[in-house]
Amino acid sequence: MIAVKDLDEREMFRFYGGRLFLPMKGYAARCRSRTVAVGGLMLGTDGKVWGFMDQRPGFRLKALYRYTLKLLDWAREKKIPEIRVSRDTGFDTSERLLTRAGFEREGEVDGHEIWVWRNKKVQKNVRN
Repeated sequence: MIAVKDLDEREMFRFYGGRLFLPMKGYAARCRSRTVAVGGLMLGTDGKVWGFMDQRPGFRLKALYRYTLKLLDWAREKKIPEIRVSRDTGFDTSERLLTRAGFEREGEVDGHEIWVWRNKKVQKNVRN
C-alpha cells in the first residue's frame, strides 16, 4: 500500500541518502517503511520556481497526476507566476502528463526539454 504525505527534510534524506535542498512544497510516497517517490517545487539558483519528481525503479504511481494538480493548485494560491520542469524523456507518459496539467514546451537547454506552466491568475508587470 502506497501512502502519500507532505515532503519534509527527513523524507528527502531517506530518499536520496544525504542532505539536499528543502522544497517549497512537495509530497513523498511511502511503501511500508521505504520512501519510493518524492516530488515538489523548489526555488532554483536562477531565481525561478522548478518542479521535480523522482521515483524508485519498479514503482508506477497512479497518483502522480493527482498530486501534480495539487501542487499547481497550491502554486495558484501562492500566486507563483511560472513553474518550469525538465521533462524526463525516459518516462514514456511524461509528455502527456505535462500537457494535461497545463505545461507547454518552452525549448531545450543542454539537451533537456524545458516545459513551463503559467499561472493565469497572476498578471505580470508590464513595462512601457
